[in-house]
Amino acid sequence: MKSIMSELSTKKIKIAYIIPTLSGGGAERLVVDLATHLPTSLYTVFILILKDTATPAWEEELAQANIAVVRFHQKFKLDIFCIWRLTHWLNKNHLDILHTHLFGGDFYGRIAGHLAGVPHIVGTEHNINLAEGYLRRWLKRLTARWAEKTIAVSKAVLDYVERYEGIRPDQALVIYNGVALEKFKPSYFLTNANWPHNPKKIIVGGLGRLEHQKNWSCLLRAVAYLPHNVIIRIAGVGREKKGLEQLICALGLEKRVELVNWQASTDFLKSIDIFVLPSWWEGLPVALLEAGAVGLPVIVSDIPSNREIISDTNLGLWFDPNHPEELAEKIQSVLADPKLALKMAVNLHKLVEMQFSLDFMIERYCEVYADLLNKQ
Repeated sequence: MKSIMSELSTKKIKIAYIIPTLSGGGAERLVVDLATHLPTSLYTVFILILKDTATPAWEEELAQANIAVVRFHQKFKLDIFCIWRLTHWLNKNHLDILHTHLFGGDFYGRIAGHLAGVPHIVGTEHNINLAEGYLRRWLKRLTARWAEKTIAVSKAVLDYVERYEGIRPDQALVIYNGVALEKFKPSYFLTNANWPHNPKKIIVGGLGRLEHQKNWSCLLRAVAYLPHNVIIRIAGVGREKKGLEQLICALGLEKRVELVNWQASTDFLKSIDIFVLPSWWEGLPVALLEAGAVGLPVIVSDIPSNREIISDTNLGLWFDPNHPEELAEKIQSVLADPKLALKMAVNLHKLVEMQFSLDFMIERYCEVYADLLNKQ
């Protein structure tokens, strides 16, 4: 990275990351990690959020790194005044690179960046976006011409953006998500302590937004097939919370399921024994990489993006997200065989260290930025 960056101008590169909010999620985590880990001798970094929502812990993390968070107070789904405010800010601050994230960041950022004449606009596509309707896909295709590069977080996402969002193969590349390994000390499991924490109360946990995509209802329905000493703990916030609470009551699971709102993954993952990700679709799940960094046995839905991480049963187990009884069967097989659980946890931990570290991800992004700037 240093050899590449040394070819650039001695002045600092001004880069801004634009994203709808800084609420809890994998895309937001990636933005914070990128912003706080770019070489400070080379970059001046801004975070631009369209709406006012931000997780306090992440704002504090950015403040400690002296990174400004600029809000643009978006009020409506299509807020022309927000586009005007964003364009005005970009004109005033003379960026070298504008890096867009998620639909709002892509749509507003590409338009405003084009109007302001930002030299380089690049985006990261975080998800397969099966929940997006025709209009959003059309708007993404309409503005795709202004994205010089689009970075997909997995091969599954790369296939999606080329097929549905008008991204040309020469515009796109894959950079896998990475996690800050230094934040995730290996769990009690990998340090030869007993597992699970407490056999009388085994915690099966999931971490992520409470949205349809995450399919948490499958995990709740699996409880009926599990022993009574298995407790489900889900950390996250989102629009599905009320529906999940109603399902918990309907299934009589009030004493066996805990919805604990958003928590820092470093704290939450230490409190569970098995990590489960039942999603219908994913981009490349950061929470799964974090579970690997901690050293947990994992059980995931059998979807393409999860298969890019959990490529065989030495790393974790898969299940059909349509069948909660199959998920329960996989959970029981892990509980019945601690040696299997340990083997999967150790192997996934090693894989994350070797292929999904934050340092490697940052280096790849810096290479993209350098290539863009060297074209000037």
